[in-house]
Amino acid sequence: MIDADIQADLRRRFNPDGSLLRDHQLKLLEMLKYIDEVCRQDGIPYWLSSGTLIGAMRHGGFIPWDDDVDVEMLATDFPRFKAAVERRGDPRYVVQTTENDPEFLFAFGKLRDLGSLVEESNGLDSLLKYRGCYIDIFTLAPSSSRALHRLGCKLVGTELKWRVKSPRSLRSHVLRGLLHGVLFPVLSAVSRIGAGTRMRHVMPSFFSAPRELPELLPVSEIDFEGYRFKAPADPDAYLRRIYGDYMRLPDPDKIQVHASNIRLQI
Repeated sequence: MIDADIQADLRRRFNPDGSLLRDHQLKLLEMLKYIDEVCRQDGIPYWLSSGTLIGAMRHGGFIPWDDDVDVEMLATDFPRFKAAVERRGDPRYVVQTTENDPEFLFAFGKLRDLGSLVEESNGLDSLLKYRGCYIDIFTLAPSSSRALHRLGCKLVGTELKWRVKSPRSLRSHVLRGLLHGVLFPVLSAVSRIGAGTRMRHVMPSFFSAPRELPELLPVSEIDFEGYRFKAPADPDAYLRRIYGDYMRLPDPDKIQVHASNIRLQI
């Protein structure tokens, strides 16, 4: 954990109490507590991931300038999580997938808050049905090839831009069928060959960094914003594999806060 005085200074600079960013983080914290409750009650392993896990290890909570939350689980467990949320019928939330939001193009899901609005500055979310505050729920599957995964990243990025520009064009329709019906399943199947314990986000996803299954399971626990959440079995090894020296702070003067239009109540 970083020095308490440095942490306090970063909080004052980026997310002081009462700021929009801090209020957004607290909304996400409530959503994360809901995910934790669902997963604990139904015995579904999940863990804090990526920048959220860095925040837990380095700051004891959110990275002060961060405006999202990431969790991961095995792809084989995600259907159980989605079904558990649907069974509870909480009117605040929905699990956004390609099944209930046709313009959502990814293989993972998002827990969306139904009482807020997030408008991404790049406009690439403009066609989505659900656009509230969200937590990414990334799903992992065996994957031996970073090159194949990165190819999938580039292809879905191209598809996303085409659909926003010309959502009803024949080109967008054909590309979707080709990618999601043929190419992504084939790339995923080939990448599973010889994967062993190496895992990656299920295609299509924008993140290709590898994970190792023994570093993920069985899950451990970690403090985050005064609460206990699930973490990888070896959080340090997980983060060093992806980020290297994750405890090193970036230059605060070079930090760019995510630019989105956020309404926490609509």
